[in-house]
Amino acid sequence: RSVGMNEHVLLSLTNSVSHRVSKLFKLTSLNRNKIKADGAKNLGRRNKGTYNKRRGILRVQATQVGSSTATSQLATFLPVEAEDVKGEDARALLQRIVKVPVTSGSAKGKVGGGGVLEVSVVPPPGRAVTSPSANSSRPQVLCLHGFDSSCLEFRKFLPLLEEKKIDGWAVDLLGWGFTELAEGVSYSPASRRQLLYDFWKQYIGTPVILLGGSIGGAIAIDFAAAHPDAVEKLVLVDPQAFASLPPPPSDPPSLPPFLGYLGAAVLKSLPLRWLATWMVFKDKSFANEDSIRIGRLHCLQEGWDRALVDYMQFGGPVVLQKLVEENMSSIKKETLIVWGEQDAILDQSNVEVLKKRLENVKVEYVPSCGHQPYVEQPAALLEILVNWL
Repeated sequence: RSVGMNEHVLLSLTNSVSHRVSKLFKLTSLNRNKIKADGAKNLGRRNKGTYNKRRGILRVQATQVGSSTATSQLATFLPVEAEDVKGEDARALLQRIVKVPVTSGSAKGKVGGGGVLEVSVVPPPGRAVTSPSANSSRPQVLCLHGFDSSCLEFRKFLPLLEEKKIDGWAVDLLGWGFTELAEGVSYSPASRRQLLYDFWKQYIGTPVILLGGSIGGAIAIDFAAAHPDAVEKLVLVDPQAFASLPPPPSDPPSLPPFLGYLGAAVLKSLPLRWLATWMVFKDKSFANEDSIRIGRLHCLQEGWDRALVDYMQFGGPVVLQKLVEENMSSIKKETLIVWGEQDAILDQSNVEVLKKRLENVKVEYVPSCGHQPYVEQPAALLEILVNWL
């Protein structure tokens, strides 16, 4: 339900399994025969950091929290499997991800206390993430990723924004990406919204062009309704408006933990990740091993499954659906909707729902494109955005 798949799509998934099994098994053993050689190479070129015995990799500890200066090494908070990512755009973004401390009510209940959560973010290049006073006069675009994903979704899009002298930010939402997965905190939609607002207030501080993809679009709608002071304009890319789903119950049932952990295991599995990646793109060359590796990387962190189960026990997408349906009509911001014409994940009826419920809406379609225009057709998305701005 959280990604809006209908019965036809689920049937397509099932029918595809038998044709994909051989490739999936190959994925489970990626690079195992190269670990020793890669480890020796890494040790030869790196002279400072933390050695990971399991993978034979020397990881470098970040020396300045909040620095956006790219280095040739990856920060230690990233899973060691990040070393296996091959794509140059993804590796460049991995080198720019930093964690910044955010004082937030979302940290209430955190084991160990402190009232602070470490949020992972890709800031504009050359920007030390310190305070709002460090911001430039350029337009600020804040990108929100989709369901159970990370800021790596914007690996192809952020560099294009920068070429147009637009400051692009990509932040990992609470419970997903590489933002701290602290024990004891709530991973509810409300807590996720609060942490995002506290991050914006402490590190950006000026109204942003808020861009959300898929369920990130629903989160952007919820955020804009609750915090209009933080949003200048709204950009929804293949947004989840829950058009194909039945009305949410007034009191969503609680998910039994054992079912939640079972679901998390399935969501993390290579077969499901392969099939989901295959469905996301019209051009199937994008559905490659590296895309699967990138999309699954954040799941390899300790505590990822616990945070996901907590989110679902709070009602997860059902609660978010209620928030969107109840509050979207209150949004008065200028809104751009961009839709990939060959989206096989969400039904185009989402566009019609948003056109009826939001004011001052413009809709643009990206031809020859699936569910993620910022990956599959980033230049086309940029052109639409710049012309609209």
